[in-house]
Amino acid sequence: VIGGGPAGSAAATQLAQRGHSVILVERDVLPRSDRFGALLSPRSLAALRQLDLGEHEPFHRVRHIRFTYASRSTSTGWPSHPDFPAYASVAPRDVFDHRLLQAAESAGATVFGGHLATHPIIERGFARGATVTAPDGTEFEARAAFTVVADGANSRFGRALGTSRRPTWPYALAHRATYRSPLHDASEVELIVDLRDRSGTPITGYGWMLPTGDGHVTVGVMMMSTSPSFRVVSPVHLLEQVVDDHGDRWHLQGEPTGPGAGGRVPLGMSVGPSAGPTYLLIGDSVGAGNPLSGAGIEGALETGAIAADVIDEALQSGSATALQQYTRRLADQYGPYYRVGRLGSRLFGQPAVSRRVSRLVARRRHAADAYVRLATNELRPNRIGFAELAYRAGRT
Repeated sequence: VIGGGPAGSAAATQLAQRGHSVILVERDVLPRSDRFGALLSPRSLAALRQLDLGEHEPFHRVRHIRFTYASRSTSTGWPSHPDFPAYASVAPRDVFDHRLLQAAESAGATVFGGHLATHPIIERGFARGATVTAPDGTEFEARAAFTVVADGANSRFGRALGTSRRPTWPYALAHRATYRSPLHDASEVELIVDLRDRSGTPITGYGWMLPTGDGHVTVGVMMMSTSPSFRVVSPVHLLEQVVDDHGDRWHLQGEPTGPGAGGRVPLGMSVGPSAGPTYLLIGDSVGAGNPLSGAGIEGALETGAIAADVIDEALQSGSATALQQYTRRLADQYGPYYRVGRLGSRLFGQPAVSRRVSRLVARRRHAADAYVRLATNELRPNRIGFAELAYRAGRT
């Protein structure tokens, strides 16, 4: 497994729990020193439970979401759904990643932290593991029957295997920083839905305030590539604007506690091929982020679990043909919703549409409820509300 983020750790844990020999290579030494907050949506928490990682769920719980547009705002709870809890959690990302990596190690996986998988081992056209560079510069070969690529959004290892992102599909740019705040234990997160460029044109995306419960609030922005001014707006400057406009409300204290961070986020399964004869791509490496919300942790955990199922079957049967199921399973689970999500991202890229939808969500509770349900993919299978009707219209 190349990469020890949520996707890689989920896959490694599941495979090790089933008795397989697993090597996980992670380039960073965890825990990292950053304290960025990460939102674990109800869907993410449900995925942790399904992976038998529910003990890693209890971070700072948030039960409400506040949408803000200019001076107007409205608050709503997380959607009720038979399969997901009615709350989310905010976790320091470094702590969360470290706990999942420890879970993989406890399950029996061999973890090489601070090691870099430089390139795949290719024999007769098949990937057979990776050449790994240790912290002291020495190299060794980590050979494997199957390789799981989970090295993130700019997957260098995936590109070495011939993968690429579909250039016409939407993607996002994100940037975030963490501040000290007395409101660190607030029970709601805030989404700022009126991002604008310097000329006042709406930007497709949102800003966020995430209370982490440990003395900090993480502030971030996400800007979709469908925004009219996408190529001329810096996410760093956009973050500064959000802090200037909304920081007082959260009593942000002084300068950020550390340097900001961000980058490009591929969305909607935009990277492919997702599978080869002896390898699979999961998480951000395959572009598993939600194209409506930009959220990626639930997709990371879910694709890691699917990959573990497929590889387990291949190892049990002694045949690599089981890996051919992976692409179909991704299509079954994400295909229709992600197609609607890509359409929605393009639709919200129209300033007139973006302005009307954002204003409505921040002023009407029922609109906020529907927006959250649609954006988090918590549609109800046996009930019809505004979110389900909007989704059906999008599919049509």
